[in-house]
Amino acid sequence: MMNAAHKQKSLGLLSMYLLMVYFLFSCKKDTPDVLEKKNEKWRTDAKTDSMGNQYYVVNTLDNNLEIRVNNKDGKTIFSEVCPTIESSEIPENSSKLFTYLVAPSKYINANHATLSLRIVLDNLDIQEKHIQLLANIDLESKKFYTKKYKVEEALDWTYKVLDNQLVQWYENGLLVREGTEKDLNRGGGNMGLGQRGTQLICYERDFSIRYTKDIDASDAYYPSGNLWNIPINNYEYMLFLNDGYVGRMQIVTSVEDKWAGKQAVVWRDNLKETNSIPADYSIKITDYNIQNNVVSASYSIYDEKGQLKEKRARKWAIGNGMPLGG
Repeated sequence: MMNAAHKQKSLGLLSMYLLMVYFLFSCKKDTPDVLEKKNEKWRTDAKTDSMGNQYYVVNTLDNNLEIRVNNKDGKTIFSEVCPTIESSEIPENSSKLFTYLVAPSKYINANHATLSLRIVLDNLDIQEKHIQLLANIDLESKKFYTKKYKVEEALDWTYKVLDNQLVQWYENGLLVREGTEKDLNRGGGNMGLGQRGTQLICYERDFSIRYTKDIDASDAYYPSGNLWNIPINNYEYMLFLNDGYVGRMQIVTSVEDKWAGKQAVVWRDNLKETNSIPADYSIKITDYNIQNNVVSASYSIYDEKGQLKEKRARKWAIGNGMPLGG
């Protein structure tokens, strides 16, 4: 029969054991969020659009490459795994992955963005082998489409990867310049064009092709991204430059276009010239729009010391550039 001292000792050990179990479970209950949030090996720096949304790429613990978008409050509003990127193609750290953002435009679709990825497969000092990925993102419907290009030699087909090379386009399209890696990013090309590419392709959001144009004219002209562009059809757009240039522009990329009589500038207005502003004054466009075939722009005029002198506005007929007031 257990004596009183032994019984008291057993009860003490049991109490200590129960206390330790309670302590362990309490710790686990207090810290699950910390453990759950650690679901990634690395992430890229974020790219931010005009609404404050941040786009970045994550390598998850289960070896997937995932694109995420956080809103301005830090809440994740979009998250999708890149289905065409294999685990063996994911770099060991984010220094081998470069991202470029074609931010949504209120004149085309405020919810549509394109994220461009470049994944280096060899040494960063060489970068001859790489993967390029285009990812079309719809923040409203959460639809997600990707197109992958794998470059292992200079003659592999790819697209121009630097900033301003991808253009959000008419009726939610995407303009992409494509060609061989040698042509696009290493110099060379037909007729001495060098780095312009072989084709200008207009993609739908699902990467089906709307149209393709050859690039073979010595003075080929096409739009650039991150400028104030409003496309008005598949081949033309209004261009607004911050320093006071407004023009209706046309894509002209081939000798065939020139034979058809197409020109890059359909009409234009240099606000500094048409307003007879002194040479040492400057102009800045502050707002612009198109409504009912009428083009409008607001602009400020500054003197030679940079002091604001006057604010003005001007309107044009979209068809021929006829001034309508201002």
